[in-house]
Amino acid sequence: MGRSNGSNGAIALIVVRDDTPLFSEVLCEALKREGGVRVLSRPLHLDEAIDFCGAKHPDVILVEATKASPRSLRSLVRPIRAACEAPVVLVADEKMDDTFLVAGVEAGACGIVDSSGGIGQVLHAVRAAAAGERLVDSSRLLEAVERAARLREGERKRTELLGLLSEREREILAELDRGLGNSEIAERLRISPRTVEKHVHNILAKLQVPSRLAAVALAKKMGDSAYESMRGTA
Repeated sequence: MGRSNGSNGAIALIVVRDDTPLFSEVLCEALKREGGVRVLSRPLHLDEAIDFCGAKHPDVILVEATKASPRSLRSLVRPIRAACEAPVVLVADEKMDDTFLVAGVEAGACGIVDSSGGIGQVLHAVRAAAAGERLVDSSRLLEAVERAARLREGERKRTELLGLLSEREREILAELDRGLGNSEIAERLRISPRTVEKHVHNILAKLQVPSRLAAVALAKKMGDSAYESMRGTA
């Protein structure tokens, strides 16, 4: 793609901000001081960036995603890619993990850099993207994809197992997480301790775990709204 907005061959760039405006502004100011880069605007929100791309045609879109979750990257990257043909580079948190890396590539980013690398690493990624290069280490990506696949399979299995629980069993599992014993659970739910024990036995069998602690740990690993809603039913 040509550099229609650049001056003297400079790379025309916009910065899309997510949840940390101060970081985005500092990043923008640092880029303005670098040669070979022309920052076309102040940091823009996603909707502003989409509108901006309708009038301007940046060579590279730099998305500040230091606070973004892996699950949010698709909704962050794909709309801007649809509005503008420019490659997208993500600036991630310095603790970027495999899940974030895979999600960023799947969302359509051509490069992902962590914020610990400083302005030099960001510039390298911007120049590589403008040159049509993909700034993602292929060997690390392959390993990350394999690890992410295992994590997803584990999450799928946990979701499947938790889905086997009845509403009453979910209530009792939530009470177990609170550290309550059979008698206390029976009193709260107005059932007999013997019935609680039967439900606990069924929970352990369905979740394929050896103990109450293991059942609670498995549920907590979900870390999503499903577990929170389970807690809310008690």
